[in-house]
This record gives sequence, C-alpha cells and structure tokens, in this order.
Amino acid sequence: MESRSMGGQYRRPEGHVLDARRGRARLAVLAAVLCFLPGGTALAQHHFYNVPAAVPVSEVAQLETERRQLFQKILDDPADLDAGFAYAVASTRLGDYEAAIATYERMLIVRPATPRLQLELAALYFRLGAYPRARQLFDRVLALPETPDPVRRRIAGYMAVIEGERKQRGGFSGMLSIGARAESNANGAPDRDSISLNGRDFELAPDSRAASDSSLQLGALLRYRQPLSKQGDVLDVSLAAASSRYRDLGELGSDGLELRLGPDISLNRWGWRDARIAVAGLLGQTWLDGTRYMHSGGLAVAFRKPIGRESLLAANVDWRDERYTPAADMASAKAYSGDRYRASVSYSRQLADDWQLLLNPGVERRKAQVAFNSYWEPRFNVGVNYRYPALLGKRSQPWMLAVTAQAARRRNDVPMTVVSRDTRQRGNELVLQAVQTIQLRSGTDLQLYAGYRRLHSNYALREYNNRFAGFSVIQAF
Repeated sequence: MESRSMGGQYRRPEGHVLDARRGRARLAVLAAVLCFLPGGTALAQHHFYNVPAAVPVSEVAQLETERRQLFQKILDDPADLDAGFAYAVASTRLGDYEAAIATYERMLIVRPATPRLQLELAALYFRLGAYPRARQLFDRVLALPETPDPVRRRIAGYMAVIEGERKQRGGFSGMLSIGARAESNANGAPDRDSISLNGRDFELAPDSRAASDSSLQLGALLRYRQPLSKQGDVLDVSLAAASSRYRDLGELGSDGLELRLGPDISLNRWGWRDARIAVAGLLGQTWLDGTRYMHSGGLAVAFRKPIGRESLLAANVDWRDERYTPAADMASAKAYSGDRYRASVSYSRQLADDWQLLLNPGVERRKAQVAFNSYWEPRFNVGVNYRYPALLGKRSQPWMLAVTAQAARRRNDVPMTVVSRDTRQRGNELVLQAVQTIQLRSGTDLQLYAGYRRLHSNYALREYNNRFAGFSVIQAF
C-alpha cells in the first residue's frame, strides 16, 4: 500500500484528522486534570468498618441469658473485671451500648490506666457519636508507648473519621495540592509514524505523534456546608480548581473550575438509617493554552448508605451540557459540544482492619453535536487498599497502598468518514495504577503514584500507550 504525506490533494483530510487528533489529545489532558481535582481520596477508608455485627435473631435469647448470668457475677463480686469485661462485650453485641459504657466506666475507676478498657470505651462513644469523649480516650491510648502498632492504626482510622464527620456537619473545609507528573505519551497520540485512512497510509506530522513530557500539577478544593435542619440536612457548596503546565508541550497547559451547589439530605427521618442523598447544580469552565475552551452546566445526584457493619453502597448520576468554544486553530473541537451523562454504583467492603475492597461499575453516554463523536462507554473499576505500619516517622500514622484497575469499552454511534466510511470506532481501555499515601503530619499527605494506560482501537488515530508516574503533596484543612 502506498504511503503519502498529509498534504496536496489530501489537505482537507489532513486538517480535519490532525485537528481532531489534537482535540482528542487535549480532551484527554483535560480529563486527567479534572480527575486530579482533590475531592478526597476515592479509595480512602470509610467509617462503617468498626460497627459491630448484628446478632442473628436465633442467638439473641441465648446471649441475653449469658449476659444476665454475667451481671449476677458482677453483683456477687464487683471486683471481678473478667466478668465485667465479658458483660460489656455481650451488651455491645446485643446493641445495648449504654450498658456497656456504664460497665467500662465503672471498671476504669478501679483500673484507671488500662489501655484495653479505654480503647473499647472510646469505640463505643464513637459509635454513639460522642466524638469529644471518644477523642479524649483515643489520645490517652496513643500516648502510651506500649500501645501496639495494630491498635495505633485502628485508632488512626477512628480519628480520621471524627475529623471528617466534623467537616460534614457544617463549616468551612478544603484541600490544596501541588505535584509533578512524568508521562511517556503526554499528548495521547499514536506512537507510530503513519496511520491508515480509508485504506491509504498517511504519514503523521511530528506534532501529531506520541511525545513524552513532564508537568506541574496544582489543585484546590474549597467547601462550605451550612446546616439547614436538626435532622442533619446541610447546604453543600464547593469549588474545585485544577491547573497543569507542561515543560515542552506548552499548548497542552490547561486550567479548570467547577462550582457545585445543592442540598445534602439525611434520610434518617424516613427510616433509612445513616443514608443520605445529595442534589447539586454544576457550573464549569476550562481553558487550554490560556484560551477559553469549554463551559458546562448540569445536575448531579448522589446516594450513599452503609450496608451492614463493613460495607458502603453509593450511587451517582450526573448530566452536563458541554459547549466548546476553542480558538480558531482548534475549530473542529466544537463538534464535541453536546450532552454527557454518567452513572455509576460503588461498593466498598472492609475485609479486615487493614484491608478494603472497592468495586465500581459505571457507564458514560456522550451525545455530541457531530454524530461520530457520540458514543457509549461502559466501564468497571476494582481497587484494593492496604494500611500498614509507617516505615518512617511516627508509627501511629499508618501508610496506605491503593492498587486500582479500570477496564472500559467504547463504541461510537457512526463512522468517522475520513478514517473509515463503513466501520465505526470501537476501542478498549485498560488503566492500572498504584498510589502510596504517606502521612507527613496531621492533615498533610505525600502521595507517590505510577501507572499504565493502554487504549486499543480499530481506529489507529486513537490507539496509544502511556506510562506515567508522579507525586503530590496534599494539605487538608
């Protein structure tokens, strides 16, 4: 098959295809920037893993009988701490936290410096939402040099949740991040010299081929939650921002802003314990190479509810009307304007104190102004978190390793005629990533990450590989 340069009588296909290639590359960069917005670590441990298991109905009567026998032992010998501890454990399993707390408090009068008693009592106050008292007891246990590392990691999880709950209930909070990233294919272009268009080979211009580069990444999230009712409803307002600057590929420099505003409603009043639903209006603006590139508006709905003692279920649906307003040399990007819909369900389960599994199936629908940019894309994410003792610094601050994988399949609505008159675009995507989080001090984390992205497509224009690695320092407040 003959090979021709992209010029001469093929000038019009050249402009259209290469412009589309650059547009797709910039869109890929923009998506990466928006994903970088520090909205909390997706793989962070949720706070329901310390809730005790419910006792099966068939065991309640037997356990209640044992508890009455233990109570009689306590009456006969108030100094019998083993009986007192067993009574408190049985009360906790039956859900009688008040009885368990009263027992532990009485035992602490006799043995005021017993770490195990302080820990169990703190956990009960935590479950009842009495966070100041829980924090006080947790601090006492952490102050003891003999406290083992597994207990310190467990307490670190409790303390993180206490701080998170404080922010959720109302007030101002936020996050700032700065980092650097290196990529083998920063512009998301084919790593080849030529591509085939309708059966003919064309040489790619140098600026349309894969290029490695490094970049500076900045991010911020500002959030304010205003209580609306005694039932726990709040008005949630947040502004997320991200910026990237490349060392060599300056035209890929991008900035993004998104404002969210809406109520976050507790469903406790309708019998859905600890469940919440949030509705938010969205407004966004992005810039590429210093020029306004795309603005959007939309709506998002999110639902979350704990399932049992160790799991959390969440569902998210959002819609955005995206309008592209590129510079003259990127005019074809206007063809991406249209509606984008996303829906996903996430399930996280605490497998043990230090292990967590996350599953996240979802689907995206793009309905663009020009039909060959419209597509369906189902995807599936799976992740595993592991907390372990810090290798350096304070051992009470555990480190966390998160390993994730994503598989997606895209199918466009109609063919892109300059590439193929008969075959529409189909592609598979695989992303693998590992993130190591190191807590430098309270509220400050260092994240080191590395990953690989592979897009396989029947359109050579979209097929590429990218290896990436980087770091970020995140300050929460």
